[in-house]
Amino acid sequence: MYIMNFAPIQAAWQAVKDYFLPSRVEYKSLDTDLNILLVQGRDRILTIMLRLISLIGSISILAIMEDLLQRGRWDLVFTYLVGMLAIGIVSYLRQISYTGRALTFLSILYALGVIDLSFFGIAEDWRIYFSGFSILAALFLGWRAGLFALLLSLLTFVTLAWQISIGRIVITASAMQSPIPTVENIITMSLVFAVGNAIIIAAIITLLQEFENATKKERQAVLQLGQKTAELENSLNREQQLASELAYTLQREEELNKLRSKMITTISHEFRTPLTVINNSTSLLDKYYDRLSDSKREEQYHRIRQSIFYLTDLLQGVSLVESTQSRAVRPRQEMIQFGQLCQKLTTELKQETADPPNLKIDVNGDEATPLILDYYLLKQVIVNLLTNALKYSPSHLPVHLHIALGTKLTLTITDQGIGIPESEKEKVWELFYRGSNVDVHSGLGLGLYVVKQLLEPMAGTITLSDNPAGGTIFTVKLPIKQIAESLA
Repeated sequence: MYIMNFAPIQAAWQAVKDYFLPSRVEYKSLDTDLNILLVQGRDRILTIMLRLISLIGSISILAIMEDLLQRGRWDLVFTYLVGMLAIGIVSYLRQISYTGRALTFLSILYALGVIDLSFFGIAEDWRIYFSGFSILAALFLGWRAGLFALLLSLLTFVTLAWQISIGRIVITASAMQSPIPTVENIITMSLVFAVGNAIIIAAIITLLQEFENATKKERQAVLQLGQKTAELENSLNREQQLASELAYTLQREEELNKLRSKMITTISHEFRTPLTVINNSTSLLDKYYDRLSDSKREEQYHRIRQSIFYLTDLLQGVSLVESTQSRAVRPRQEMIQFGQLCQKLTTELKQETADPPNLKIDVNGDEATPLILDYYLLKQVIVNLLTNALKYSPSHLPVHLHIALGTKLTLTITDQGIGIPESEKEKVWELFYRGSNVDVHSGLGLGLYVVKQLLEPMAGTITLSDNPAGGTIFTVKLPIKQIAESLA
């Protein structure tokens, strides 16, 4: 019986895999500079991207080569093939510095964008090249490079589009009829391109910074663990104490790793929807701006603003979770009269929640009574509760905030939303927990967890109960006794 030898196939597959997925550089010493490790990681990502782009780009060029050659555009075929060949060579020569390879790749990408816009016009793929140029510059070389690339792309587009509009550049390679841009078209497309890419670059840079900060903290924890282990070996009389500290450090590190992993996964998922909305709305405005009515344009701008607001709220929530996990939340108390507190909260809460018409705020207490508290933490607690109440309540039903000063400072938030199932009332305070009845409402499950954590350093409490009219009632209480003692 004939037995097929799979060894050559496996060897070939392994060679292909090693080429497109090069192995990581392993460093056994903890003394290796963290910045070197991060650069090595980015260099590996750059190599993988370059090799895949050179392969996919070459295949794409071969697919359209016949059409271009039939139209006599052998010069464009040659240019694109040389570009892909150059990317392939740069991906192979890893001995070239990381910065040099990145700059070479970005230069090729920029040049392809210029060629596409010059020969194919504003209706073709210049946005892909210039967006990739700007976003990848931020990813590989930092936010300053990303900003420079975005401005360079914007300036190049405006210059070439203007040259097309006045007839100095004639579109000769496009298979479709490329429109001649007007001044209004150029301004609109420039704004849409700049805003869309700036949002994406900001999101990418924020995620990279969070990841690098988390990596630095993890490395610091590992170094501390090594120091404590060395002290344990050299100090037998402190063995029990150091062993206890070591166990705590390991447990804390494991918890942080799990939290970090879950947070990155969850945030990556949550970023997709608003970024998709922004991309779809900007594309719609880009393509059909002249056909859309003023109300339709405003609707798309509103969707973009709402998505940006959601991303901002998401990043702020993540930042607060990081602060509470690292125990960095410490009240900064200041004196403020009750009346001033209520007036300031009323003004800023409406701004923070986009001044919804169904938000009702009322106050009860002696306005002249002085209080000492952390205004920022208190406002953040109320913002989180109001955001949840407004999100899960119909827009035509009221959401009430009642601020009262008696034996305690009491804040009551009442809504008529979807409510919280009885079996889940103890779980809603957990990190990332979301109720079973939230349906299509987006979110990470951070709000109530953050509220609970922020109230602890202020010695505050929070309870929830069902609203007889439907929905939920949250009650926050801060002890007046501590405030009076601080005054004394």
